Amino acid sequence: MSDAGDAATLVGAIRRVAETPLGLDVSADLTVRIDGHELQVTAYTDRVLVDFPSLGVAVDLLRSASGSTGGSGPGAGGSLPATLAAADLTAVARVDTREVATFGAGAEGPLKHLGYDHVAVSPRGLLLAWLGL
Repeated sequence: MSDAGDAATLVGAIRRVAETPLGLDVSADLTVRIDGHELQVTAYTDRVLVDFPSLGVAVDLLRSASGSTGGSGPGAGGSLPATLAAADLTAVARVDTREVATFGAGAEGPLKHLGYDHVAVSPRGLLLAWLGL
């Protein structure tokens, strides 16, 4: 993938699979290059782990995905978290093996009250990643 258009295509593909009556499990162990950054993706069931090289890269790439962090407002049905949840998938964003955010079916937390359904963050993980510890 090389740009936000590719990320939107991925969200669309997950959405189409989510609309089928069967559940979706992912099996992957790969390296993906997006906007010049290498991401490690591993998955063995319905939990997809995405290792980002830094917190800044994670924030930039997640923002570039169309509707990636949108909540329950207009257009939220096309957001990455909502699409993952509909497919019964959970994506975990990690930096240096620290979980910093969770999106999709397994993400619950106080952000839901702010309109960000299916998004959870780990304050401790974010702080440690930001400090580079």
